[in-house]
Formats: sequence, structure tokens, C-alpha cells
Amino acid sequence: MSIPKPVKGFVLLFAVLAALGALSLPGLNVERTVQADPKGIKYTGAGACAAAACHGSPTPKEAKATRHNENTIWSSKDRHAKAYTSLVKEESKKIGEALKIADVTKSERCLNCHGLSGIHVGESVHRVPIKAEEIVAKGYNVEDGVSCDACHGPAEKYLAPHQEAGWTDKQRAAGAMKLYDEWGLFDTKDLKMRANTCLSCHLKIDADMIQAGHPELPFELNVYSSDEEWIHWRDTKPWFGAKAWAMGQAISLREAAHQLSERVEQKAREDLIVDSYAQVIAHALMARQVAHSADKAAFDAMDKHLKDAHDNWKDPAKLAAAMKALAAAANGLGDTLDKAEVGEEQTKAWRLGVAAEGEVAGNVGFRAAEQLATSITSLSMVMDKQDKGDADQRAPTMDKVYEVLGTRADFDKKKFIPAAKTLPDYFKGGKSLPLPPGGPVAGGAAAPAEVASKPPRPRPKRRRKNPRR
Repeated sequence: MSIPKPVKGFVLLFAVLAALGALSLPGLNVERTVQADPKGIKYTGAGACAAAACHGSPTPKEAKATRHNENTIWSSKDRHAKAYTSLVKEESKKIGEALKIADVTKSERCLNCHGLSGIHVGESVHRVPIKAEEIVAKGYNVEDGVSCDACHGPAEKYLAPHQEAGWTDKQRAAGAMKLYDEWGLFDTKDLKMRANTCLSCHLKIDADMIQAGHPELPFELNVYSSDEEWIHWRDTKPWFGAKAWAMGQAISLREAAHQLSERVEQKAREDLIVDSYAQVIAHALMARQVAHSADKAAFDAMDKHLKDAHDNWKDPAKLAAAMKALAAAANGLGDTLDKAEVGEEQTKAWRLGVAAEGEVAGNVGFRAAEQLATSITSLSMVMDKQDKGDADQRAPTMDKVYEVLGTRADFDKKKFIPAAKTLPDYFKGGKSLPLPPGGPVAGGAAAPAEVASKPPRPRPKRRRKNPRR
């Protein structure tokens, strides 16, 4: 299955511009501790996985759990492997100069997402740079960028036993956090853990970094987990992608809400605060469609906290508190989704619901419009993969939406909304869920002047009716 051109460009942008900042990821419900390494387990680096008999085979080998060429794909095609080298580019140096960072290739603020890093667990979960004493030196090279341990956890303890067939699945039975605490293995098959891992670099960026010129990064979990060119794993469960989309929206809402609360408390520039709000609403529109059918209590809680935020927009303390409460509700939705079964009926219903939000998304602005278009594409990709797709039939409608979406710099809601209003003509049966009234002016702030806009999106290619992997 190939990814449509506009979405593929979206994916490559996220990978190339892996976040430069000290990004936080609050909200994981685990014991409060502050440690990058759960049991003193060391990070081994990509070299420990590169042997041909392990994950460095030049060609894939058919096996139940692994094809043994995962390290080969990562090193040759995955932009995470180039995350460190992007720091030597002139654009990165300019951002460093604006932040008064002497050398971005050595700064912890940069290396926590552009080099090997760990994840703090506790009330606040975020990426942290790994110290020399936490690394098995012979296997680690900072120029490897975001390598195996950064996403899968410190490998020293699980490196040998995970080679035994069935070992990882057996350990998973005790739960993802226990697997991490005891072995250091961060279970990316667990969708909430996967979302936590990705979003620790790919959503929240400190306000001063944005002001210094660091680009803001869009994110959609399923699309970013579906690009055949660099994905080095297999998600074999039917409709897994729809659940990934839903989980990604819930956890993205959590992180967007935390970002807004932090920018308010840090007295960030007004346009950055309003822009954070636009990001909250972009994910709220999607997550509310999920919650309305999957977790009505979470839906009601999210709307309550959004109303509190709107009613208290001019009161920083109350606004920040409302966003923290919204983040907790979104996190609860993630917990519900963790246990949920998602199939064809739910996938189709979510797609119809999202399509009904086109006019609202257009009025909010580019962030929401982009999430809407990408979400419809994402859920459609899931249907295509299960031979339940409608690629040829939906293409004319989606082509028009992508044509008028454009870029953040040239987004025009007067052009987007008429195209978005045609979505229910094809995606019939969805219902828009009205947002609580109030809040800042619809549309949010314009992109900060220092941030370069994305290149124009090409028209999406029409795809075969039933594409297969």
C-alpha cells in the first residue's frame, strides 16, 4: 500500500524535522519517579542490533515476528537515522544562535530528540539526553541519531533474551509498563506507549524555539506508522490502523492541551498561545468524534473543560487549569481505547463523523483543516488495506479538499470551507458535534513570521481500488 503524495510529504516533513527542543510529555499514569533508565539498564546503541543474524540482514527473511532486516531499513531509509546530521545544517545553526546555544550538535536541548535519548516516567514523561555512564560505549555513536534504544528502550538487559522465539510476547502479558520497568523494553506494539514515544518529540515544542525559527510539526499516528519506504515492523491485526488513528488523536489532544497550559504559564507570545489553542481544537474535533462513540464520559468531560477554557480565556490561571483537566480527560480516552476492539463499522463511522466537521475545521484554521484532511485519508487507507476501500470513488472529492488546503502560509478558509462542505455529499451519514461556544477568534493566529512554511502540496494520486501491501 502506498501513501498518497500529499500525506507522504507530510510524513517526510515530520521525519526530516525531528524536534530540536526540550519537549515534555505529561500524563502517563505511573508511579512518580524521575529516571531515564528504570533499573540501571544501559543503552547499547544501533551497533548492537546490526549483525546480519539479528536485525542487519541485507534482505528480509520470512519469520513470524521479525524479518531480521529492521536495522538495515532504519539505517538506509528511516529519517530518524539522519536526525543528528540535520543539526549541522545552516538552518539548525541559526536556530541555535537565536537561542544562544553555542553548538547545537552538543546541546542537550537538541540531542534529546536528535540523538539517543531516554524517557522519564512519572507525572511528567519526556525525552532526556542519556549520560555517558548510561551507555555501553562500544555500541553507541551520537551520529546514529534516533536509533534503536531511543524508541525501544535501553537494550542491555533484553538484548539476549528477546532473541528467543515468543519471549517478548510472553513478557507483554504482564503489561507494557512492567515490561519497561523490568527489562527496559518500551513496547511500541502498545498503541498508547507508541503514541507517547512519538509525541515526546513530534508535537510539543517550547515557545522560545518556535520564536527562534524551529518549525512546528504536524502529527498523525497511523499515517506516520504506514509508510512502506521506512517502516520496519508489521502491524498484523485487521483494522489496527483505525485504532492507531484514534489513539493518536487522543494523545495528541492531551499533549496539545499541556502545551497550551505551559505557554500560558510561561507567558509566551500571544500569537503562540492562540496558535496552541488552534492545535488543541484541531485534535479535539477528531478526538471528540472518537469519544462520542467510544467513551461518552470522556466526551462530556472534554467539552466541560473546553467550555471552562472558553469562559476563562482572559484568566491565565483558570485557562491553564482547564487545559490540564482537558489533558487528563484525553488521557482517559486513551486508556479506554487501549482496551477497545475496533473494526470495520467503527472505522467507517469515524470517517463519516470526521467528514462532517469540514466547515468547523475550516473556520478554526489550517491546523484543524490539515488534521481533517489527513484523518479522512488515514481512515480511508485502513479501509483500503482491508479491501473495503473506495479509492477511485472518493478521489475527486478529496482532490478538491487537498487543492484548496494548500500550506499554512497561504491557507484561505473562504476557499477551503466550500470544498469541505462537499465532503458529506460523498461521506454521507456523519454528524458534526458542536464545540462549546467562545474562545479566541476563530482561525487562530497566523504562522509566526520566523517559521518557514511547508512546500505546496501536490495533488494526491488516484490509487487502485483495493491496494495491498
